[in-house]
Amino acid sequence: MATYIDQYGIRVGGPQPLPPKPLEYAEPSPLDGSDPLGVRIGKPFTIPFLQDKLLVDGQFGTFWLGTFGTLSIAFFFAGLVMWAGACLAQVHGHLELFFQYFANVQILPPDGGLGYAPTLESGGWWQWCVGLFALSVLCWLGRAFEHCRRHKWRPWLPFGFIVPIMWMGAVYFFHPVLMGTWAEAPQLGWYGDLDWANNFSIRWGNFYYNPFHQWAIASLFGTSLLLGAHAGTILATASEGSHHEVAEIKELHSGSIKAMLFWKWTMGFNATPKSIHVWLWAFPAALGTACFCGIMANGIFTDNWYVWGVDHGTVKQYGPISRDAILHRPLAVPIEVDQPGLPRP
Repeated sequence: MATYIDQYGIRVGGPQPLPPKPLEYAEPSPLDGSDPLGVRIGKPFTIPFLQDKLLVDGQFGTFWLGTFGTLSIAFFFAGLVMWAGACLAQVHGHLELFFQYFANVQILPPDGGLGYAPTLESGGWWQWCVGLFALSVLCWLGRAFEHCRRHKWRPWLPFGFIVPIMWMGAVYFFHPVLMGTWAEAPQLGWYGDLDWANNFSIRWGNFYYNPFHQWAIASLFGTSLLLGAHAGTILATASEGSHHEVAEIKELHSGSIKAMLFWKWTMGFNATPKSIHVWLWAFPAALGTACFCGIMANGIFTDNWYVWGVDHGTVKQYGPISRDAILHRPLAVPIEVDQPGLPRP
């Protein structure tokens, strides 16, 4: 039987196929119709370098946004311009200083409970930027649901997208509301986010002892393991057609059967061409759910995860330091910053 090397560098049996045609719907597309913005933009074009060197399809376009997608991009760029303008004002409009201190400039959340900030400079910019970003993300979620509805797909994609939205909502909205102040939320800036992540762990007594954080790490490692095992198995058996995954889900052939036998002989059980993708959806969903629960648990279950771990036997106590000494430890002295966003002295 004749063989050839396909675009992924895999030797495949059978006659060599004709050059691929552009991936497009025949007119009319299921996405065209009643939506006033449901029009495909541009014409498909191919970048050979991407196809030859980076092992991707290589085709770009066309793009379909629709009403939800258009609103999402509009809200995102409105928030981005607002953030850039507020940060530029911190360096008195000097573009050179803006780019020099790009990693340092940041917008701080209001510090004084919930409600609207009295001025833009005291947290109003932060509220507007976070609100526009939230609208952008929710509109993109609506776009995913719209795709599924028009194609009559099952809503696995938008349901998966809901999980990181929950995580984002816990960080920027739900947990600060629970604590009674917007100051619990991260700053909007490169180092601001990193500072918040570090300070958040210290604020709640070492976040590594949070059981939901441990659950998230296990889900992250599990996701990496599943992706690596699945990719290696499919590439190893692609010469027998296992990489045609949609066809293999409908009807098993030798490549998928050998891949399943390998894992059955390795660990006693195996996934199928369909169930492995359910696993690969469920593990990242578990990761996002654990992150949501881990953020929301602060201040509900405990104010100090180290003390919680010692009390529940998951952490060994460090030395003779008493429990009360840890719970009543002095807070750090705040550092005054003359110009918000610029490096601290």
